[in-house]
Amino acid sequence: MSTRSEETKRRRAAWKAVSALSGLAGAIVTRKVLEAVWPVGDDDTGPPFNPADRRVDWPTALQWAIAASLGAGLTRLLSQRLAAAGWEAATGSPPPGIRT
Repeated sequence: MSTRSEETKRRRAAWKAVSALSGLAGAIVTRKVLEAVWPVGDDDTGPPFNPADRRVDWPTALQWAIAASLGAGLTRLLSQRLAAAGWEAATGSPPPGIRT
């Protein structure tokens, strides 16, 4: 028979795994969306995945940083909310550490 403490630890570990996987999925989606919508310049370079590269000018590097930050933040929010809703639907209770 498991104690309540062990059950809580298992639930927390499971939620961490679900949360990490949803974050990874969000990062993949963000990159794919940015690849699809980033305008291709005259030199056909596409998105500057490494804005530290000296061949990337400052305005382009700043635009990329802003777009990537907004995209990552929004997809993280969406993926975490969806993961929490899925957790609650599957278990009947909110994820550990999340109040309703």
